[in-house]
Amino acid sequence: MLTLLAHLKSEKLISELNYQFAKLIDNKQQNQGYSTLQQNLAILVSALVSFNVMQGHSCIRLDSALASNPFGLNNRELSNAILQKIEHISPLEWQSVLANHIAFSNDPNKVTPMLFQHQRVYFYRYWQAENQIAQYLQQAVSLPIQNTNFTLEQQIIAQFFPEKSENIDWQKIAVATALKQPFSIISGGPGTGKTRTVAILLAALQLKQLKLGQPLLNIALVAPTGKAAARLKESIHQNLQGLSLPDNLKNEVPTKASTIHSLIGIYPNSDTPRYHSQNPLHIDLIVVDEASMIDLFVMDKLLNALKPNTRVILLGDKDQLASVEAGSMMSELGQFLTLGYSPAHSHYLSETTGDIIPAKSENPPFICDSLCHLRHSYRFDDRSGIGQLAKEINAQQAVRSWDIFARSEFNDLTLSNYPNANEFATQPLWTQHCVEMVVKKAVMLYRDYLQQVKHYKSEPTKENIQAIFTAFQQVRFLSALRVSELGVEKLNHTIAEALLQHHLVHFRHSRENYIGKPILVTENAPQLNIYSGDIGIILPDEQGKLRVYFETQTEKGDYLSISVNRLPSNEPAYVMTVHKSQGSEFAHTLLIMPLTFSPVISKELLYTAVTRAKSHFTLFSNEKIWKQGVNMKIQRQSGLTEQLTSFH
Repeated sequence: MLTLLAHLKSEKLISELNYQFAKLIDNKQQNQGYSTLQQNLAILVSALVSFNVMQGHSCIRLDSALASNPFGLNNRELSNAILQKIEHISPLEWQSVLANHIAFSNDPNKVTPMLFQHQRVYFYRYWQAENQIAQYLQQAVSLPIQNTNFTLEQQIIAQFFPEKSENIDWQKIAVATALKQPFSIISGGPGTGKTRTVAILLAALQLKQLKLGQPLLNIALVAPTGKAAARLKESIHQNLQGLSLPDNLKNEVPTKASTIHSLIGIYPNSDTPRYHSQNPLHIDLIVVDEASMIDLFVMDKLLNALKPNTRVILLGDKDQLASVEAGSMMSELGQFLTLGYSPAHSHYLSETTGDIIPAKSENPPFICDSLCHLRHSYRFDDRSGIGQLAKEINAQQAVRSWDIFARSEFNDLTLSNYPNANEFATQPLWTQHCVEMVVKKAVMLYRDYLQQVKHYKSEPTKENIQAIFTAFQQVRFLSALRVSELGVEKLNHTIAEALLQHHLVHFRHSRENYIGKPILVTENAPQLNIYSGDIGIILPDEQGKLRVYFETQTEKGDYLSISVNRLPSNEPAYVMTVHKSQGSEFAHTLLIMPLTFSPVISKELLYTAVTRAKSHFTLFSNEKIWKQGVNMKIQRQSGLTEQLTSFH
């Protein structure tokens, strides 16, 4: 079996890590008296679990194609050779065959590298994190609801939502739900008013405390990245200013937001954060934005750092890309939205909001009463191509989504269609032409912010730094891939060289630090108050020394800056992956698709890219690749949904 895995590794069908883990398990099982079948199966399952965790799955369902067609091989001969090594037994028999193997267990109380549970196989650590999240959610949604006062909550909701709407006001429903429930999730697409809803909710909760004569809540606002935290802070502040509330009440709603890592004290090279179950955070309520970006282990650590009675509000978009690492909690919990509310919660909502939402069943899972999905976009109306495109992608309407571009009916959409390869003498010439399409556009659109950089050099003021960031954040190129001719790595280099040729930047090599270079931080540096995902721009200070400036402002109101010598791991930010763009929005977003299809491209990736655009979206693609992407849906495997469904 190891010989076959070595062949898969040489063909780059599995990673070195997948192979080495399987080899480690093989070394450990020697001289244990296992049959050939047991040894081969242990090697295969070890590599397979490792392989699928790297694809974002927290486990492998034994009744799924992930198990029956290991590694998703298209080579039937190779696939058959692997299955012959395990005597073509069904994946549902794997647990019994490996029942006494030292690397496997079917009892959570027996810690082994891998664990069989509920017809799934996990890495033990992944099962442990998933199980702890499920237990937290089960406990949170079954806690006795305190301080429920229909009359008071009805008055508070009427104060914040004085106008009667013909249709159901889902923001009002979300506020009413979170006023009552100790745990709630508010999902919604771009422009549906998630942070407006939370601003109202936080003010409403503080008002409720005042009316009941109880202490005000100690509230924390967090997001997965520094950029997302900055956006949450800005959005809460703006929405609060738009509410007709006494200043003393507005002042009780926090606007300062931090990253999850900084709040609970997650540090590099340490698996235990500063705050955990034995040393919990002393907060009464936590709001977590961009929850879809949070992976399994960070979510587990966050929930583990809270007191049992801390209220939790998760915000996000259930249709967005899940985290890069394993886990897709937001998407999984979003599936429960179709089940509707319980009769008791439906009655509560009708009493407090006046909106009638009939219950769909007598006894839905408890988690259902903690969910709300904002359906109306205030940013994109029927005249918005971005809004229409996002809807068609979500519905996996490949033909209709492409037609929206092809008909050119919307002013906020632009299609740069790659020409056919047969129009060029050679494949490299075609590739070069497509790359030049992107680079030419980048030079044109990045000229504005680089002119601001030039102005700053002659007049280095705080206002001019703001002008640079404002101009740079107007535009962002996103690539579906990291590695390819049209991937992030090569395009960042090619665009930098093109800007050099147009005398917009100056350097000897694009890898060096130069004035005007935008960088994306790729590791957390909490001691510097800099986190993965933060965007910086290299500029000279008043003495002419190069520093990296960030949009984050210090307590003194200055822009956070550090010497280029202290800069943590980073990469150029002319182009970034769609994953890295989550938590950000840009006036003009441009998506660069590859010339050949990749399994990375999915409807979730395309939806996420499109919804980064506030005013205009440009697509570089051809019809075939686009349609394949819309038709591809990510389905990460876990056991979270089943655990919550079984809990009534």
